[in-house]
Amino acid sequence: MCGITGFYQSTTLDSAALQRMTKAISHRGPDDEGFYFAQSSGTGLGHRRLSILDLSPLGHQPMTYENSGLWIVFNGEIYNFIEIRTELEQKGYRFCSDSDTEVILAAYLEWGKNAFAKFNGMWALALYDENRKELLLCRDRYGIKPLYYHLDKQQLVFGSEYKVFWAVARELSVSWDLRGIKTALGSAFYLESSGFTLLEKVRNLLPGHYLVANESGVEVHQWWRTLDHLVEVPATLEEQAEQLEELFRDACRLRLRSDVPVGTSLSGGIDSSSVVVMLSDLAYSGEVGERASKSWQKTFIHSFKGTSFDETDYADIAANAADAEKIYVTADPDELLKRLDSILYAFESIYPGMPDSGWRVYKSQRENGVIVSLDGHGADEMLGGYGFYVTAAMEDSSVFSSRFWSLLEQQRQMLGDMVPRYFTIQTILKSRSWIKANKELAKKILGNLSLNSKFLSEEAHKLEGYDKLKTELPLRWDALNQSLYQDFHHIILPRILKNFDLMSMAHGIEVRMPFMDYRLINYVFSLPSSSKIGEGYTKLVLRKAMSNLLPDPIRLRQTKFGFNSPLTQWLQNELKIWIQDTLESDSMGSDLVDMKKLKNFYNEKIVSGQFEWAEASQFWVCLNAIRLTQIMEKGV
Repeated sequence: MCGITGFYQSTTLDSAALQRMTKAISHRGPDDEGFYFAQSSGTGLGHRRLSILDLSPLGHQPMTYENSGLWIVFNGEIYNFIEIRTELEQKGYRFCSDSDTEVILAAYLEWGKNAFAKFNGMWALALYDENRKELLLCRDRYGIKPLYYHLDKQQLVFGSEYKVFWAVARELSVSWDLRGIKTALGSAFYLESSGFTLLEKVRNLLPGHYLVANESGVEVHQWWRTLDHLVEVPATLEEQAEQLEELFRDACRLRLRSDVPVGTSLSGGIDSSSVVVMLSDLAYSGEVGERASKSWQKTFIHSFKGTSFDETDYADIAANAADAEKIYVTADPDELLKRLDSILYAFESIYPGMPDSGWRVYKSQRENGVIVSLDGHGADEMLGGYGFYVTAAMEDSSVFSSRFWSLLEQQRQMLGDMVPRYFTIQTILKSRSWIKANKELAKKILGNLSLNSKFLSEEAHKLEGYDKLKTELPLRWDALNQSLYQDFHHIILPRILKNFDLMSMAHGIEVRMPFMDYRLINYVFSLPSSSKIGEGYTKLVLRKAMSNLLPDPIRLRQTKFGFNSPLTQWLQNELKIWIQDTLESDSMGSDLVDMKKLKNFYNEKIVSGQFEWAEASQFWVCLNAIRLTQIMEKGV
């Protein structure tokens, strides 16, 4: 895990600029830095290294393979590099290091772009061919690792974060993209999957795509689409669960490959708990395999004692079942004001949530000697972990079917008496209207632009936001599987992946995600909806798959929280001075917000405590935009 920067055929950037760009993301790689610069072609590559595989100088980047003239800077991990290396050695390739980076170089020399499909991992990489004077950028299947690029007539510039472009803002004439800010004010989810960003002329290289730049120009191509890789699945739920357990087990085994200590971020939910107990089972059964870290036992539990969303008790159950060490990370509101601008600078995003919880967890991991964190991200969006997915499942069920009423009862248990219970004509009508209302609520939660309209300025109302991407799906797919596919690939998950990359890399922590193994994803999207939501549960097949390892209080629980923060409390108390200062500031973000309405809302609603969570969230988004555009230009 590292940070990468670079430029191609630049007429305005030099080696000094490359050093500034790379220094701007030094937090992503605290162990080493390196540069490649070819003045004759105006090409430079920069790298900040977080040493995880082969800690020796042999893993230094930029790296080349023998006398090939092929150079690489690489951010991420290829978990099956040992198997690929063995295959390449049989073809006559030789290796000087024990790193996965050198394996990528040899694989590309042997198979070209077809090598990407062989990789099981996460990556953002740049390959420069000196002989052909060609640059290639590539991003992993699902966009776990970020990669942005700036393209104009003078050059192509790329990097792992926005900070790379701000480091050369004068040379590139970097400016804020008002349409991007408008989109993020409505939904950060939509912006991330649109291919656009908060910066003018800076694009997000989409997941499963590569970019080629040469003397003929620049082209972007898609190299991976999940729909093209669906598989045959067993007929029964029991067999499906058994195969899922096997895939998940191997995904965890591969992600234990590390020359540094590994830990886990444990929330107490089924996903992160599944990771912890599986790591334990692999270790104690001797199945971890070659290059596995011997240090995996530390779990980091975020504690909100005394709040309704504290999950410490569940996390304790999982850690005890895994015989793992428990390290508690507690909320620290007194320190929040001191660190908030630093958090926003690291996060470089406009987002409706407060990223403080994840920030503190990964900070604690670094302080406790853990460099790699195995987390449970990805399962909710492909297995139907959110409550509103039950609504999608109900949409495809007749009101006279047993499945419809089973799902309705499931929603009643999750949401209480707001869901009608008894079978009458009146409740059928209420059920259908409630389903429609719930679907509309879900859309608003994910970012209906009108939700923020009362805080937007007249200038913002005149702007059009960017549209999210959407895949045309098979007509045979039902509403649930269609919703899951879109949320996983284009709406919810891309934003979540960015969040956790930025939060973890701010502290030099690599996050690995067993549920994001491409073999497991191909399999899950081939399963029927009934295997995902049914029998009163979301993520049904996962609960079945973990029946022999996961304690029932976790495996059968129905509540869900994830990484939360007491945002509403902090807005009223700890952040009071910070809010007042922000409301008096002047920045690009404030140009798109009606500051008078925002101040009135604060004085009339926030101060008095007469507001709902959704209102507070939208208020925070506007504050986030104002402050971010200010500190990104000036720094913290």
